[in-house]
Amino acid sequence: MVDTTALESLLREVEQNEGVQEAMLVSLAGTYLAGSFPRGVHVDTFGSMFAVLVGSAETVTAEAKDSLESVVIHSKANKYLIIHAGRKALLVMRLRPSADPLKTKMVVEKYIPRIEEHL
Repeated sequence: MVDTTALESLLREVEQNEGVQEAMLVSLAGTYLAGSFPRGVHVDTFGSMFAVLVGSAETVTAEAKDSLESVVIHSKANKYLIIHAGRKALLVMRLRPSADPLKTKMVVEKYIPRIEEHL
């Protein structure tokens, strides 16, 4: 059973890291689990598209006999970093444009075991 209260608390901790503006968890099927998201977006569509992106990226890397570590989206106003939050979910973070996604990934990976405990 998902402990939404604990996950929300952990995601607020993730958001305290430099460069992270919002953090949310999405199931591998694309269902919103917890966290914050940009104002005005349809959360179900927003979350499911991250799952589709990761699924596509996993197919590409598998075909190349490699493995996926993360997906980064660079937009005009933000960056989005998507990493696996264990076997059941994706951690999606909206980053400031100046943020270093690799550095952010290394810093937030310490939260993954705690997130997994509550999924």
